[in-house]
Amino acid sequence: MKNSHQHNQCPDRPELLSMRGHQPDILRLFEDILRNGADLRVRVTGRSMRPFLKGGEVLVIRRMPCSSLKRGDLILYRDKNDLPVLHRIIQKTKGDDGTFSFLTKGDGLTGFDEEIHGGSVLGKVLVIERPAQSGKTRHINMNSLFYRCMNFSIAVAGFFKTQTYFFLSAALAKIT
Repeated sequence: MKNSHQHNQCPDRPELLSMRGHQPDILRLFEDILRNGADLRVRVTGRSMRPFLKGGEVLVIRRMPCSSLKRGDLILYRDKNDLPVLHRIIQKTKGDDGTFSFLTKGDGLTGFDEEIHGGSVLGKVLVIERPAQSGKTRHINMNSLFYRCMNFSIAVAGFFKTQTYFFLSAALAKIT
């Protein structure tokens, strides 16, 4: 997912900073904003979370303790290449040492991401600002009961979709 930081100068026409060629600098900026307790607003430009996120939405992200993250939550994290990624938590594991790790996946992707350790998680999506056809912006509270249930259901379905895909791929490979 490519992201861009949004300033609060004009909410209807935000000034955006492009990530192209500046990923490490922007990622550090994102981390600093979240570490200092401020909310981060980023515009969705990638396609890995389709159909849930279509692109153009603005996400409000807040740093949260890993212990509070749940299956189905959308999280922003730093991948092994130091790139920001926004995907859904499919599974959460607590290690013997008390640290957390996460299995994540883009809704529009077939496979799971590599395991994410808690220290790589930057924050959780709290609000989605989705442009409506009327020209107004619809604010979606990701902590509402409806969206918590929907996100959990999407995570469970995504897990089984991926498992089924790889099972059928292996079975077809044996047949052919």
